[in-house]
Amino acid sequence: MRFMNWFNASKEPRPESQGRLRILALSLFLEDTFVLERLGKEHDWELRFTNSPREGFALAAQSCFDLILCHRNQPGYPWREVMDRLAAASPRSCILLVSPTNDDYLWGDVVAQGGYDVLLRPLREKAVLHSIDAVERFISPAASLCSH
Repeated sequence: MRFMNWFNASKEPRPESQGRLRILALSLFLEDTFVLERLGKEHDWELRFTNSPREGFALAAQSCFDLILCHRNQPGYPWREVMDRLAAASPRSCILLVSPTNDDYLWGDVVAQGGYDVLLRPLREKAVLHSIDAVERFISPAASLCSH
């Protein structure tokens, strides 16, 4: 379903009145957190970081996030379970798996678990911005996820 919506998404960016992009990041490496913090300040994103999947599940269920970044290696949880639970807790959020590897098999697995795409780590500014741009197109004004 998400894959089909991606093709039908408007190419227009969200208007400023939609508010800040809200991002939840689960258990990222410190250097990846620094990249996101720097980009978040530059682009006025609202970022929330968690140290555990459990904390991420609770936040995803309580708040509306446009984007959820989920590291592939979650302590105590297989990544597929984490993605599945995040998708269930926040079904309108775009979920990106942050992984040191990416191939068609992994991407298909991510989509099957309710995710949107794979973002390679260590995070690089250009790749993050490219992914964020794709997510913002996906959540165009017609498909706004959060009431800001």
